[in-house]
Amino acid sequence: MRAPTSIVFYGNFGAGNLGNEVTLQTVIEETRRWLPDARLLCVCTSPGDVQTRHGIAAVSSLSHEYHWAWSDLDTGRPRENRDALPPGGGTHERRGVMARLARLAGIMFGRVPREVAHWYRMLRLIARSDMLVVAGTGIVTDANCGSLSWPYEMFKLTILARLCGARVVFLSVGAGPFRYRLGCWFIKRSLSMAHYRSYRDVDSKQRLESIGFTATAHDPVYPDLVFGLAREHLAVQPPSTAPVRIVGLGLKDYAVPVNDADVQRYRTYLGVMADFVMWLQARGHTVRLIIGDAQYDTRVREDLIALLESRNAHAKAPLLLSDPVPTVDELLRQLRDTDAVVSPRFHNLVLGLMLNKPVIALSDLPKVTALLGDLGLGRYCLPLASLNSETLVSRFALLQSDREALKPYIRDAVQKYREAVSEQYGNIYGNLQRSFT
Repeated sequence: MRAPTSIVFYGNFGAGNLGNEVTLQTVIEETRRWLPDARLLCVCTSPGDVQTRHGIAAVSSLSHEYHWAWSDLDTGRPRENRDALPPGGGTHERRGVMARLARLAGIMFGRVPREVAHWYRMLRLIARSDMLVVAGTGIVTDANCGSLSWPYEMFKLTILARLCGARVVFLSVGAGPFRYRLGCWFIKRSLSMAHYRSYRDVDSKQRLESIGFTATAHDPVYPDLVFGLAREHLAVQPPSTAPVRIVGLGLKDYAVPVNDADVQRYRTYLGVMADFVMWLQARGHTVRLIIGDAQYDTRVREDLIALLESRNAHAKAPLLLSDPVPTVDELLRQLRDTDAVVSPRFHNLVLGLMLNKPVIALSDLPKVTALLGDLGLGRYCLPLASLNSETLVSRFALLQSDREALKPYIRDAVQKYREAVSEQYGNIYGNLQRSFT
């Protein structure tokens, strides 16, 4: 008898982003539907969280506590700090040399051995597996993490999988943006070794082509994996023809200041959100603040509530609801109770649509614009960079007037997406029990 099929998932899971967690939840559910006896394991950012949240085995994708970064290899002291050293002529120079040697020794005798050990541990893991699946999310990028983070880790796992004869699958991944030559090299090599590649939008294919990855011509585009979430999670309330009563307002760490140049953009963003909340409340609507990433969005929620309080606006229940969102189930519950969703977070919008909620997307990323455009709902997508209160209010009024006509359209479009996602799992899992070619 053949041993149970073994599947390894790789992604940025366990780090507090509920969009990533619902992606992994959906992939696990679909994998178990197609391969009920499969052994599942996740290589991820936070194994403990994944084990608790999803009930599968997990190991860390990191060879040490932090990702490698180019700053680790920059052994020189920043120029602006040199004057802070005690004077001493040659002593100053000798101290600089000693510091660089100490740092280099730390890399050679500390990190390099740990990295070699991690390659060996990953080799043993992959050698017992049949398939490596890079599942959704936006890790095919080096923009916010550098070359030696996700691109390098992805390259490591991909090359080990090929050496061990396991199939490599990139499943409805988003790609880009890209910034570094080394990161692009790792990404292109990883994708070129895959047996199967698909993308969640055309923009991702085009971004890869822009960095010289030309093997995308026959790669399919499929909807985001979350459109395959099991129906039991999506119990929809009976349809209502009443005006919108609860508006779900998603928040995001858009333009959160990291330097003085960001301060005005962040203030403008918070001001528009506060204006919109007050406009809704003045018309009898309750606003529910919804966040999709506890690590990054919590501060924005706190800042918005403080701004509302400073304006003597309603900043508490019953006109403002702001409950924690620790799990996907809680996020779904909060979205289910809304009558419309306005959000910049991609998966807030996806889940809202799956619950048959009319949505307005506040876009600062191509994937958000592509989501609404591909669904034929582009008129309900507004760019965050130029967003103002008047435009947002007028677009919400349009959404409210179109709401009943939109619901059957959204329902039919989501059903087509669900069928497409199911078709893709059939493509990758249908013949897995046969010998690999």
